[in-house]
Amino acid sequence: MTSSTGPPAPSPGPPLDYLASLEWIAAPENLCLVGPADTGKSHVLVSLGVAAVRAGHRVRYFTAADLADALYRGLADNSVGKVIEALLRNGLILLDEVGFAPLDDTGAQLLFRFVSAAYERRALAIASHWPFDQWGRFLPEHTTAVSLLDRLLHHASVVVATATPTACAKPEQKEEHP
Repeated sequence: MTSSTGPPAPSPGPPLDYLASLEWIAAPENLCLVGPADTGKSHVLVSLGVAAVRAGHRVRYFTAADLADALYRGLADNSVGKVIEALLRNGLILLDEVGFAPLDDTGAQLLFRFVSAAYERRALAIASHWPFDQWGRFLPEHTTAVSLLDRLLHHASVVVATATPTACAKPEQKEEHP
């Protein structure tokens, strides 16, 4: 018997027509968009969310920081379970900028609790610039990171964005003629 030190390796990305069909939402399966900054992950995430709303799905969008804040507020007034259940009334929850800011132990546990509650019940779509093997950079506890990724990736389509970032590229200079 061998032991694993990290999450399973993602399989090749799904065909885009499958993602556009939105069948993965009803399944419910997750979608993980990972790759460097400025490769269109957030745009794809929001576009799929808009398509899902137009198709009649209930959708909720959060940045990871906004979700953590909502869960912290629930923890403060002892309603975190109700907050999570209310969020899970949506068929699709979009979670953008995962890993943009590090989480403390409590934030990581709250995120894990949310992902665990959604597991096999609701579709989650996340966007992160961190490859899965580097999620320890923003999740302080290795065990939490591995467990969270296990639930997130078990029924997931993974898309790795590899396009060259363009937003930070220098704009072309126009020649000016006197």
